[in-house]
Amino acid sequence: MKKETLQKRTKIANDMMYYIYTHIETHIDIQELSNTLGVSKFHMHRIFKEAFGKNIYESIKSIRLQKAASMLLTNKYSTISDVANECGYSSQSSFIKVFKERFGMTPKAWKNQGYKAYSDNILHQSKSALASRADFSELT
Repeated sequence: MKKETLQKRTKIANDMMYYIYTHIETHIDIQELSNTLGVSKFHMHRIFKEAFGKNIYESIKSIRLQKAASMLLTNKYSTISDVANECGYSSQSSFIKVFKERFGMTPKAWKNQGYKAYSDNILHQSKSALASRADFSELT
């Protein structure tokens, strides 16, 4: 691939990710994004997949859920509904469903210290973490 072509694709990929992050709390219209960037939807999807290794929709979902998980821990007085709305979900029930699919627990359980069990599970699944001799038990 020519250097100029690679630079154009990299710019498009970065512009797509910037758009997603700056519009994550709203409905992201892929056709609108395509029009904004001046590339076809097909080309946009292909560039995104090449650059980030997954499709746009999965990336949007992942970014929303990471934002939600963080908000549930840091925004002590926010309701589940507030977090769902801030993360671009149109209904609390759809938010709870996808959150539970991703993290294995409800947003309420996550907020009530469930994130610790999730983190422990991730650590135990990691071969490199199991091989490590580091002791993190005093951090909890």
